[in-house]
This record gives sequence, structure tokens and C-alpha cells, in this order.
Amino acid sequence: MKKFIVTGVQMKNKGSQAMFFTLRHHLKLIYGDCEVLGFANKYDCPEIYSFTLLPHDDFTRPALKLGLQKVPVLASTATLLASRIRKKDKWNGKLVEMDEALREAHAIFDASGYTLGSGWPKGGGRRLLETVRLAKKYKKKIILMPQSFGPFDWGESDDAAFLDEVKKELSYCTKIYAREKEGYECLTSLGLTNVELSADMVIREKAFPKANDIYATTRADEIEYPERNSVGLIINENVLRIGDSQSSLDLYRNIMERLVKNGEKVYILNTSGADTHLVESVLRGVQGKESIKIISGEYSSPELIDIISRFKFIVASRYHSIIFGYRSSVPAVILGWATKYIDLAEHFGQEEYVFDIREVDVDQMLKKIDKMSANCGTESRRIGERLDKVQGSSVILEATQAL
Repeated sequence: MKKFIVTGVQMKNKGSQAMFFTLRHHLKLIYGDCEVLGFANKYDCPEIYSFTLLPHDDFTRPALKLGLQKVPVLASTATLLASRIRKKDKWNGKLVEMDEALREAHAIFDASGYTLGSGWPKGGGRRLLETVRLAKKYKKKIILMPQSFGPFDWGESDDAAFLDEVKKELSYCTKIYAREKEGYECLTSLGLTNVELSADMVIREKAFPKANDIYATTRADEIEYPERNSVGLIINENVLRIGDSQSSLDLYRNIMERLVKNGEKVYILNTSGADTHLVESVLRGVQGKESIKIISGEYSSPELIDIISRFKFIVASRYHSIIFGYRSSVPAVILGWATKYIDLAEHFGQEEYVFDIREVDVDQMLKKIDKMSANCGTESRRIGERLDKVQGSSVILEATQAL
């Protein structure tokens, strides 16, 4: 039985979770009786899932690099010390289990969303390079599945040396899939020849698992669904971080007031736990807020796809919440700040509905919301037609054929 490892997993991030679920689901469709393990940075309650999650974090990464698992006394001492300091018990015995998985693995797939680019400090990119080195250490092929790369302009004195390191390490990868044209150009400009362009695999693959496919037992929690033909507002704390905080709050309020004025049934939906605290701030001072409903609760990515499929359109900036909508031909008015939003919208002929939150024209955006309210049926049909083309081939099948 073949065994595969998926790195870059963050179960608390529903987009990252969806990438892992997509990859696991399709690997099992392709290979049948295979095992797919997740090397995850952040997760809670791994026992609720029907698959194995192992902690690939700031304790196990250096420990595996040093080979602590080869010296049981050192491994157990380091694990005990880390557990006491962090007040967590998730590392007990995991170094040996991860070492065994790496030795037995047929290949490694990395499903990071965005780590290598000047949108983040170099530390994120270095973690990706560490993952490649880990594959090299265990003599395993590694494929970087569709993710964002670049730009590479940190403006720091070691930029050139770091990019030399990037080229050296990424040359080892069997294949690298860049999700946007910018990322493809950034990587190929380094002289890398193993790079291909591909849409995000969550939107490119036709099949996606149901909630019951991922849990060890059937969930008893009841899902809170919106009314059909309503509009979903999916807030994002990064909008306030990257744009001006007060202006962003005002923008959200303007959007909600316009939707209410247009007679829309409005729901606020959180697809990330990081955004929950914003709901009260966003609603404060909104005229007509008593008619706005809130969908709360912790939902998995399959459940969120099901919830979002009930909206007529959404206003969103969480990248995978837009993908969740597009999978069901649900249009979106997009609040973005990076090329990934533009490239995604272009696949579906939706470029006119993308706005940069760093310099948004509020009046123009409200006009587009009015237009979407009037024409969402037409936009939905356009998305559905483009979706057939986007899903015309499988990037996961292509990746496995390269092994």
C-alpha cells in the first residue's frame, strides 16, 4: 500500500484544510488503497478525523533535522520538556512516528497556501525550504501543489543570497505548481525549469469530500443554513490589517447598509476563527442591523461549501471562501490586495468585481454591488460555464504522473 505525506497543512485555516482534503480525496481515488497523512502545523482534536495528523511545527521540525528520534533518551527528554513548557501533550511518541512515515512514504506533496514571497517575512519561505530539505534527507520526491509565490522584493541586504538558496533547494522538487502568473514568472526568473501554472486545486478538481468522509464518526452538530437567495458577507481581519483599519470598518458598514437598502437578506458568515471577534465591531453603527443575521459556529470546509452554495452571491476576501462559492457557481464581490484575487476572478470572467482594499473607490464598489444584485443570475451562469473548462483536467492526476 502506497503512503503519501501532505505538508503545509493548517487545519484551523479552512482554505488550507480544503487543500488537504482535496489532495487526500483524489489520491485515494487514483490509488485506491493508499494512506495519506497530514503533517500539520496547527490542529485540535486529531482523534475526530478519519485520517492521521502529525505535528509538523517549531518543535518537530528542528528535532527531525537534528535526528533526535535516533537517540531515544534525547527524544523523550526533549519531548517532555517541550510538553511542559507549552502545556501540550501532542508530541509524545510523534518523532518516531513521523520518522517512520517519512521513511515509508512514496512521495511528499506540499499544500502550503503562501509562504514564499515578500508578502511575509523570509521565515515563512525558509520553512518551505526546510520541508524540501526534509524530503531530500529522506530521498523522497516532493511536489509543491498549486500555491502563491512572490514577489521577491523584501528590500533586505540578504535578498540575493536568499534567492540563491531558493533556487538551489527548489531545483530538487519534482514539480512546482504556481497558482498565479506572477508566481510563475518569479520562479522561472530564477532559472527554475520545473515550474507549471495551475489554478488552485480546490477549484480545479471536480470532486470534493463530504463532511462524513473526513470525520471518524458522524457529526451530531446541526448546521445553521442561510435562507436561499440571500447574500453572504464574509469578513476578514486581514482587510483591517492590510488596509486602513477604520476605513475598512466603514467600508463593511457601507456594504451592509447598501445591501439592506436594496432589500437583500444579509448574513455574516465567518470562515475563519480569526475573524469572529470582528462581528460586533463591523455591525456597530450599521443602520438596519437588526435585519442582518449571523451564522456562527465552527464548520469544516465541506460544510462551508454547502452553506455558501445557498447564497445568491457573496462579498468576501477570504480567498478560499471565494473558491467555495465559485465551486457552486456563486458569484462574489471581492475585497482583495494581491494578484491571487485577480487571477482567480479572471478564470471566471469576474475581474470587474475585484477591488483593492488599499485604494478602494467606495462609490464604485457600491455600484458593483448594485449591479451584482441585479445580475447575479447571469454571473452565476458565466461562472458555471467557465468552471467546466477549469475542471477539464486534474492537477493532482498530472502531479502523480510525474512521480
